[in-house]
Amino acid sequence: MKRSMNNALLHQVVEALPDPVVVFDPQLRLVSVNRAFAEDHQQHLGVELKEGDSLHVICDAHPRLAELLLLNCQRALTGERFNITLAFGSPLVHYQVSFSPLCCENGRTEMVLMIIRNVQQEVEARENERFFRSVLENLPLGLHELTPEGSHRNMNEAQRRILGSDHPAVNGQPYNVFADPINARNGLNDLLAEVKRLKTPVKKEMYLQYREVVYGNVTRIQPLYYETTGFPVLDGKGEVSCLFLTLNEITDRKLAQLSLEKSERMLQAIVEHLPVGYIQFDSFGFIRRVNQTQRRFFHHEAPGQGMGGSLNHDAFSKLFELDRLFAQVLQHGKMVRLEKKIDFLPPHPGSHEGEVFLDLTMFPVEDPVDKDQIVVALVNDITEKKRQELENNKTHEFLTQTGEIGKIGGWEVDMLTRNMRWSAQTYKIHELPPYAAMTMEKALSFFTEVSRIKIEQAFKACMERGKAFDLQVTVHTARNNLLQARIIGKPEYRNGRIIRIYGVIQDITEQYKIKHQLTRNTELMRLFFDTIDMGYAVMDKDGKVNFINRKAQEIVDHGKVIGRNIFEVFPMLVGSTFHARVQQCMELQAPVSFSNYLPAPDKWYEFLLAPMQDGNISIFTRNITDSKKMQRELRKANDQLSSLNKYLVNQNKQLEDFAHITSHNLRAPIANLKALMQIMHETDGEEEKELYRNMFGEVIRNIDETLNDLIEIVQIRKDLNVERERLAFSDRLQKVKDILFVDIETSGIRITTDFTEAPDLEYPRIYLDSILQNLLTNAIKYRSPERKATVHFRSKVCDGGVVLTAEDNGIGIDMERYGNKLFGFRKTFHKNRDAKGIGLFITKSQIEAMGGNITAESSLGQGTKFIITFRPE
Repeated sequence: MKRSMNNALLHQVVEALPDPVVVFDPQLRLVSVNRAFAEDHQQHLGVELKEGDSLHVICDAHPRLAELLLLNCQRALTGERFNITLAFGSPLVHYQVSFSPLCCENGRTEMVLMIIRNVQQEVEARENERFFRSVLENLPLGLHELTPEGSHRNMNEAQRRILGSDHPAVNGQPYNVFADPINARNGLNDLLAEVKRLKTPVKKEMYLQYREVVYGNVTRIQPLYYETTGFPVLDGKGEVSCLFLTLNEITDRKLAQLSLEKSERMLQAIVEHLPVGYIQFDSFGFIRRVNQTQRRFFHHEAPGQGMGGSLNHDAFSKLFELDRLFAQVLQHGKMVRLEKKIDFLPPHPGSHEGEVFLDLTMFPVEDPVDKDQIVVALVNDITEKKRQELENNKTHEFLTQTGEIGKIGGWEVDMLTRNMRWSAQTYKIHELPPYAAMTMEKALSFFTEVSRIKIEQAFKACMERGKAFDLQVTVHTARNNLLQARIIGKPEYRNGRIIRIYGVIQDITEQYKIKHQLTRNTELMRLFFDTIDMGYAVMDKDGKVNFINRKAQEIVDHGKVIGRNIFEVFPMLVGSTFHARVQQCMELQAPVSFSNYLPAPDKWYEFLLAPMQDGNISIFTRNITDSKKMQRELRKANDQLSSLNKYLVNQNKQLEDFAHITSHNLRAPIANLKALMQIMHETDGEEEKELYRNMFGEVIRNIDETLNDLIEIVQIRKDLNVERERLAFSDRLQKVKDILFVDIETSGIRITTDFTEAPDLEYPRIYLDSILQNLLTNAIKYRSPERKATVHFRSKVCDGGVVLTAEDNGIGIDMERYGNKLFGFRKTFHKNRDAKGIGLFITKSQIEAMGGNITAESSLGQGTKFIITFRPE
């Protein structure tokens, strides 16, 4: 059933095809035939074929056709897909027959599809095209097809002969008629532009070429004139799709129309504008023509000036020996060319001063009219050329002397002939006599085996890939001396091919010895610096490390920093003490010594920076950690003695200080507590009262904490070694803000901070809280009624220590009047009833007790800035 469905589908496909189609099986029986196939065979072969018939039916009617057809059917049954062309009938009709095998699932050819297409019209069209192309190709006039833009498309044989074998369009190279400068001069571009603009044919007579005509010893230039016709081919839209140009030579007709006078003027114009001087003599030696180049040489302004005289009586001609040359040319009928050097001295009419070199050419020419013999002299001023040659000779001599001084010689290898050429200095380097015969093999024999291999490999890469080379090699000279040499070579190309390899060779034996000695000295220096018990490094002005010794490698990794910028490898050094001292050393060009702590190894190092004459910096360093530890222990012992002394002094002040701190630090939270209680009693809402009750707990907790801290201070003062801890400024300020919540809300003060540069500090917590509370309380108490109160807290690092500033916009202090009393005990400077004169005194005492200091900057009515400098940790 499946096979039946496939056959039915096959019949539908075959019948749907427009061309004659037949499907046959391996026995050449017709499985499917469409109507077009049956009708065509009935009409052209007289044989009626239908499904089930065998292709052998054709054999009886058309044996030769059947033989070819059956042979290709058997070929198609092998599984090959192909096309053939057949011609039969009277008149002959051409057909294209396509064979396509149809295979089953196992790949075996089950049937063959044969499609027959009538290609008679295509064959006739090709024949017609060949006919017309043959006609156009053999036209007696030139025909040239161009694009609208002027690019070459096609041309016939006559046009190729007109253009000549050297023309790019004839040689198949890209060519555009509008881009040819010759066509811009002869008017061809204007003609084609007019055709494009008018979209109609345009015909003109043009002088496009010339040919040389030889008459005995005389060569004449004969112009070629053409009747030039340009016409467009328009497309369906009326636009120019292509341009045609026809050239019909009309030289004979045109020359017949030209008068001798016109020819003379043309020749005169050519001669007049020659870039060399032109003098024409008749057979008696009289000057008949001088061009403008020659007139300028003699400084003759008028065209006729200097003509009419005879060279036999002219002083310049005799000086130039033109009279003798003239006679020689007339006598032998041959061209004479020579160079003359003339010294022009005043008062010569030409007014040339100094040496002048002239290239003189004299040759005989037969007059085309009266056939008389005339002589033409071409005079070319080659003074500049000669001077350039002299300059080149001087340059060559200079280069030769330079090569001798620098021991540099030249060489080249001709890749076509494999000949090698050396300069005189190259022979001298090899200790050979000048200009001895040299080959590539002989040249390589002067090098050691290792050097010879290097040179051969370099030459191979240069010849194959065009790679230049620069080698250091060892040379055995002809006198058996050993030299170190540098060879540089590069290729020279012509038309994409290497035509020669050339270069220089330099004797660098002395430089090699110096470099070897320098390397040895450098190694000795390295050994010396590796043996000393100090780190040593060399750094340039940009921070690049060029050398470090073994001891310095204890601080930095050699492979990590050598040849690199140390400030890029270790960015934490930028802005450090080390960085500042390096800049100081470079600016002052004087030694700088300092000590610095490196956190990564947790060690102290002492540095000595010394500027060098070449702009680099020598860095000496040694580990002083043990010394620093000893200093720290001594300082600790001194601190203990000092603390003991302070303990005895401060014992009498403990009770008074404790009372002051208690009075000052508890007043604000208790006032807050009283204010909260008053607000709560005045509030009717239960929820709001509950809110204030919750605040009671926080305030009471802070009071309790403050009391405990005060008790702790008393205990700490017994020892004077107040315990330090790492405290964050933001955390401690928030604790103070919680305590002073009511005062902050009531005053409306705006508090801003910037603790990014120094976010924390190792300090006694009770002291830092007291300092921050006093600074914030002062900003609230002494705010200005004229503006919204603000205070800004900022911390930063300065000279290794932390600096804290508190700047407000309050009423300020008259520093000229009260500056020396600002931090005094119980000193007040305003009529504020809450002022006790104890806060800044306590703050100053706490800061100085920890080794720091506090200062103030203020202007009356503008605010106050407190600056606290903590002792470096």
